[in-house]
Amino acid sequence: MGRPAQRRRRRSLRALRWTIRLLALLCFLGAGVVYFGIGTKMDAPQWLRQRLETRIERDLNGLQLEFGDLNFVVNHGWRPRIGMRDVTLRAADGTPIVQLADAEISMAMRPLLRGKIQPKRISLSGLYASLRRESDSIALSLSQGGSPLRQAANLPQLIEQWDSQFELPVLSSLTEISTDGVTLRYEDARLGRVWTLDGGNVRFTRQDQALTISSGFSVLSGRQDVGAVEASYKSDIGDSAAEFGILVSDIASEDIAVQAPALGWLQVLRASISGSLRGGITSEGTLLPLSASLQIGEGVIQPSPETLPIPIHGAHSYFTFLPLEQRLQFDELKINSGWGSGTMEGSAELAGISDGRLTDLVGQLRFTDLTLNPRGLYSQPQVFAGVTVDFRLQPNPFRFQLGEMLVEHEGRQIRLNGKFETGPEGWEYALDARSDHLDLAQVKSLWPTGAAEKPRQWVLQNVFQAQAQDVNFALRGKGRAKPFYALDANFTNAEVKFQKHMPRVTGGAGHFSLYNTRMVVVAAAGTVTADEGGAVQVAGTSFIIPDTSVRDGAPGIARVVAEGSVTAGLSLLNRPPLSILDKAHLPVDLAQGRVHVVGTLALPLKPQVAPEDIKYHYRGTVSEVRSATLVPNHVVAAPVLALRGDQGRVALSGAGSLSGIPVTANWSQAVGRQASPASRVTGEIEISPKAIDTLQIGLPKGTVAGQGQGSYQLDIVPEQPPQLQFTSDLAGVDLRIPQISWRKPPASRGQLDMDVTLATPVKVDRLRLQAPGLQAEGWVTTKESGGLQQAHLSAVSVGNWMQGAVNFIGLRNGLAEIQVTSGTLDLQKAPFSGESGSSTGNGSGGSAPSGPITMQLERLRVTESIALTGFEGRFSTQGGLNGQFTGNLNGATPVSGVVVPKPGGIATRIRADDAGGVFKAAGILRHGEGGSFDMTLIPAKEPGEYDGEIQIKNTRIKNAPSMAALLNAISVIGLVDELSGGGILFTGVEAKFRLGSTHLTLHESSAVGPSMGLSMDGIYELDSGTLNMRGVISPIYIINAIGRVVSRKGEGLFGFAFRLRGSADDPKVSVNPLSALAPGMFREIFRGKAPTVPGAPEEETQPPPAHLHSNTGGER
Repeated sequence: MGRPAQRRRRRSLRALRWTIRLLALLCFLGAGVVYFGIGTKMDAPQWLRQRLETRIERDLNGLQLEFGDLNFVVNHGWRPRIGMRDVTLRAADGTPIVQLADAEISMAMRPLLRGKIQPKRISLSGLYASLRRESDSIALSLSQGGSPLRQAANLPQLIEQWDSQFELPVLSSLTEISTDGVTLRYEDARLGRVWTLDGGNVRFTRQDQALTISSGFSVLSGRQDVGAVEASYKSDIGDSAAEFGILVSDIASEDIAVQAPALGWLQVLRASISGSLRGGITSEGTLLPLSASLQIGEGVIQPSPETLPIPIHGAHSYFTFLPLEQRLQFDELKINSGWGSGTMEGSAELAGISDGRLTDLVGQLRFTDLTLNPRGLYSQPQVFAGVTVDFRLQPNPFRFQLGEMLVEHEGRQIRLNGKFETGPEGWEYALDARSDHLDLAQVKSLWPTGAAEKPRQWVLQNVFQAQAQDVNFALRGKGRAKPFYALDANFTNAEVKFQKHMPRVTGGAGHFSLYNTRMVVVAAAGTVTADEGGAVQVAGTSFIIPDTSVRDGAPGIARVVAEGSVTAGLSLLNRPPLSILDKAHLPVDLAQGRVHVVGTLALPLKPQVAPEDIKYHYRGTVSEVRSATLVPNHVVAAPVLALRGDQGRVALSGAGSLSGIPVTANWSQAVGRQASPASRVTGEIEISPKAIDTLQIGLPKGTVAGQGQGSYQLDIVPEQPPQLQFTSDLAGVDLRIPQISWRKPPASRGQLDMDVTLATPVKVDRLRLQAPGLQAEGWVTTKESGGLQQAHLSAVSVGNWMQGAVNFIGLRNGLAEIQVTSGTLDLQKAPFSGESGSSTGNGSGGSAPSGPITMQLERLRVTESIALTGFEGRFSTQGGLNGQFTGNLNGATPVSGVVVPKPGGIATRIRADDAGGVFKAAGILRHGEGGSFDMTLIPAKEPGEYDGEIQIKNTRIKNAPSMAALLNAISVIGLVDELSGGGILFTGVEAKFRLGSTHLTLHESSAVGPSMGLSMDGIYELDSGTLNMRGVISPIYIINAIGRVVSRKGEGLFGFAFRLRGSADDPKVSVNPLSALAPGMFREIFRGKAPTVPGAPEEETQPPPAHLHSNTGGER
C-alpha cells in the first residue's frame, strides 16, 4: 500500500491546493465585483498571471503561450470571463502556431464551483489562418508562416479533428467558440492560386452532442470585385456524418469553378455568381448528393483570354451533384445572353478528374425554349421549340464537343455535331449540321447576316420558293480569321430568278452547294415560261459564283442548258437588255421548231449592271425549223441547224431548203448596244430550173437546166429589202440561149456573179456571166407577179462573133423579147442554122420557145469584105428564125431583107434599088449602075459560107475594063462605044453562087440585054479583086437569042467563048473565035474547064475536040 497511498495523498494535496486557490480567486473576484461593479474589466494579479501561464504551458505539452494584458470580467449572472490580448502560441522551437489579437474565455459556473476551470464560451479576435490544399491533403495554419496546426486528407476529416477536441474533459462545458476579424489565406497548391478571405467570422456552437460550425467572409475575387462567402457545417460530436451549406455572393465564376469538380463547368464563364450549395456526409465519410442554386450575373463566356467573349446578361441554375454516380443533374439551367436565351435541363457525368479538377464532362441537355441571335445577326431571334444536345466538355484547355445536337425548328429537325476549342488565336471551331427537309423560309431565316453574305443576298433576292432536302452544312474557323463554310442541299419546287431580265425558273429541282467562297446551283429540272412560245426546259442549268469574296461586282456564271420552242427561245433573247429581235426588226415568232442550247452567262453581282458588262456565249441546235418570215416571200426549212452566239453576235447555220430549194445557210446577227441591226446569211444554194422559178430570177424558160451549186451572201437590214450576193462556177449547170444557138454544157465551168435586191419585185442589180462562148454584164428586173420584166446586158460577148448590148424584155407568155441595141455580129462565125431559135427544131438551140428578136447593130459582118452597117432588124423564132432587116452594105448602099427558115438552113433575102451600088459596095463590080437587086443567101455546109441566088434587072455596065477587054477581043466596036458611053444595059441578070469569106464562086450565071447576052462561071477573089472566069458572050442578043432553046440562058445561037483572068480592073481576056461557029448545043466543046477555088478538088470536064484549038493569038 505504499505507492498507491502516496499517489492518493498527492492528488488530495493538489485538490486542496486548487481549492484554496480557487477560493482565493473567487474572493478576489468577489471583492473586485463589489468594488468595481458588474461588467468591469480587472487586471489579473501577477501571481495569477504567472500561475495561469505555467499551468497552460504544462497542459500544452511543450508549447509556449505568450499574451499581453490579462483581465477578468464578471457579467450579469456572475459568470466570469478571462480576457487576453496579443496572444501567441509558439512551438517548442519558438515558431508561432496561433496568433490572436484578443481572446476571451467565459467560464462554466458549475465546474467552477466544483473547483474545475472549464470554458463555457470562447471568443477570439484577430485570428489569421492559412488553409493550404495539396493534391492529397489539406492543412490548416493559424499564424503567418507558421507550421500547420491541423492536417487531413480532406476538409471533412479536418473538421472531424476539430470535432474531436470537444470530447476533451476540459472542454466538456464549452458551448460556443466564436472568432471575429478572421483573415483566411486559402492556397490551392494544385492550381498555384491563393485567395484571401478577410473580415471573417467563424462560430462553433454545441448543443448537446450537436456541433454546428458557421462562418462568413468577405472575398476579394478574381476580377477585383468584393464578394461574400458563408458556410455552415453541422454534425454530432464523435460522428462523421454531417450536413453543410455554402452561400456565395458576387464571387467570380472562375474562382468558384476550381473549388470542386462538380463546379468545373463554370470555368468557361467570366461573371459573378451568387447562390447556395447544400450537401452532407455520411458516417463513413462519403459525400451525399449536393444541391446547388446559382445565380450568374452579367458577364461573358470566355474560356481563355484569346477567345472572343460571348456576352451574357444573366443566368441561373438548379442542379444536383450525385457523388456516387459522379453525375450532375440539371433541373434547370437558364441563360439570358446577348446571343440568345433558353432554359435547359439534363444531366452530365464527370468523366475525368485530375488533382481535384474537372477534366472531362459528358452529358445531355434538353432546351425547351431556346432563342438565338448571335451578335445580332438576325433581324429577329431564331426560336427553337426543342433542342437536345449530347456533349463533352473539357474545361482546360477548353474543348466542347457536340456528339449530336437535335434541333426542332418550325416543325423540322436539324442535327448538328462538331466541336469548339480554344487556341492561341482564339476560338477554334468545327460544326456540321444536317437536315432531311427544310422550307425556304427556314433556310432564309437560319442563314445569318454576314455569313457568305453575297450568296445569302442572292438567295434572299432571287429564290422565292423551294423545299430543301438532304441539307448539309459545315463551318470551320479559327480566331478572328474569316471562317470556312460549306453548304449543300437538294431542292425541289423551286422558283428562282437567275437573271433579273429573265422570267423566273419554276418547278426547279436540283442541287445547291456553297464551298467557302464558291457557290454552285445545279438544276436537274425546271422550266422558264417565255412571254411567247410556252415553256423552256432548263434541266442541267447551273449558276456559279466562283468567289463570293470579290468586291464590286464579283462575276456570277450561269451555265444554261435550255430546250423549248424556237419562239420561246427567241422571246427570251428579245427581253431587255438584249432585245435582239426588236433591234433586228424581226418578230419573235420568226420561226417554228425546237431549240436545245447550252451557254455560259457571266454577269457582275452588283445592283446596277450595264448590258455591255454581261458576257455570255452559247451553242446549240435548232430542229424541225420552218420560217416564212426570215426570208421575205419564202419558206425556210431545215431538219437541224447549229446555233451559237455571244454578247457580240448570234449565228445560226446548217443545211435546209428555201421554198423547197436545197440550201446551206450561216446566219449571223450583231448584238449589243452599239451593234448594227443588220444581219447576214451566207451559204450555198442549188442552181436549177426550180430554183430559178422559185426565186423569180426572171430568166426565160429553158435557159437553165441541170443542177449546180452557188454561194450566196444575204444582207438583211431592217426596213430595207434584203441584199443578195451570189456567185457560182456553174459546174453541172446546163445553160442555153437558143436564139443565138449558145449552150454551156454541164461539164464545163464558168462564173456567175449577181447582186440581187430581194424586194417585191426582185431586182438583180448586177449580173456578170462568164462561160465558154459567152460573157455578159448587166442588171435584171422582175415583175411583182414573178417572171422577167427586163434584163439589160450592157456588155455581151458571144463567142467570137458578137459583141454588144442586149435587152431581154419579159412577155406575158413567159417568153422574152431580145433587143440587141448595139454592137457587132459576124455571120461567118455565127453558129446559126435553120433551127436556130426554133421551137420545133432539133438543133443545138434546143426545143424551148423564145420571143421576138430586134437588132440594132453598128455592123453585121457577112464575109471578110461584106458587111451591113446601121443594121436594124426584127425577127421571130416561131417556126424557125424569120424576120426583116435593113442596113447599108459596107456602109454605102442601103439594102433590106428578110430571113426565112428553109429546110437545111436559114434563107436570107436581100433587096436593093441600086444593084450597081450593091456590087460597088461589095467590091465585086465597081462599074455597075442602077437596077434592082434581089439576092437570097442560105448558109452552106462549110462554116462561114453561103449558097446564094441573085436576080438583077435593068442595070448598066459602064467603063468596065474586063467587059471592054472582052468586047475588043471579039471586035464588037459598037458595043465598046456603048460601054464607054451610056453603058451596056442588061435587062436581066441571074446567077447562082457560093459566097465564102475570101471568094465568090459563080455557077449558072447569065446576063442579058438588048445589046448582048452573057453567061459566065468562075472564081472571084474578094480580098485581091482577081478574076478567073469563063463564059460565052453573044452580041446583038435580042436577035441572037433565037438560039436560046438550044443553049444556056444568056447565050444566043451564036456566041464567043471567053476566059477572064487577073485583076478585075485590068483582066487578061482570051476568046475562042471558032466557038462562034458552033451552035449553042455544041458550045461546051469550046467553053473550057471551069475554074476552081485554090485548094478545092477540080471538076472533071470533057476534053475539047481535036480540031478546036485555043486562040491564043486572039488575046488582046
